[in-house]
Amino acid sequence: MSMKKLTLAALFAAALAGCGGSKDKAEELIEVSDLGKHYGTIVEIASAGYARQYPMLDREQIRNVIRDKVDQDDLKNQMAEIYADHFDDDELDLMIQANKHPEQTMAIILGSKEGRALAEKVMEVQTTVAQDMQEAMADSEADIIDALDDLKDELKG
Repeated sequence: MSMKKLTLAALFAAALAGCGGSKDKAEELIEVSDLGKHYGTIVEIASAGYARQYPMLDREQIRNVIRDKVDQDDLKNQMAEIYADHFDDDELDLMIQANKHPEQTMAIILGSKEGRALAEKVMEVQTTVAQDMQEAMADSEADIIDALDDLKDELKG
């Protein structure tokens, strides 16, 4: 699997943890869905892929490059915009509640007409969300490769 696809898979998993309406509500959802944990997963998956391409580099060097080139705050903003574009405030509120009470998520989502409709909508929108996130990450990939190439060249002297 390519690095883009691995990173996209991690981002998509994070994206499906919740989705939004107004930018403020989307940002709230991102906070309650613990993007920090997902961001760490993104960094680990990406570093594993790049480690195969750059075996001469230390894994922590690769992680540092990824953290530098895929800024967590930028990622949060991009995700908030995507959520705000695809979901309304009522849907966002329902997802926030589901994230605040993970043990009750299935009951919250499937226990109401709105929740079931939202679950269906998430399935319909997932392709668009995945495409948007892939485009957002594509810009960072060239910068990551350039930085890793520079580190590799430094090792060669």
